[in-house]
Amino acid sequence: MSEVHHQTALSDFYPKEAFLKHPDNPLKESEFNWLFKNRETNGFKDAFVKVNARKFLVHIPGFTECLARRRGQ
Repeated sequence: MSEVHHQTALSDFYPKEAFLKHPDNPLKESEFNWLFKNRETNGFKDAFVKVNARKFLVHIPGFTECLARRRGQ
């Protein structure tokens, strides 16, 4: 499998709470929350960036890549 290198930009990050309504999120709220809560064990750890104790950002390219891997694409 070839590795895709992506240069990270500030626009690649989106607040976790707002990402539920983002067009790049195909998941229902319950599915997304489950992925977030289990991110340490399900491979989605790199898709989230902790800002402080209660605030996380979603790295959209990382989330999309994790989701594609999970769905076998």
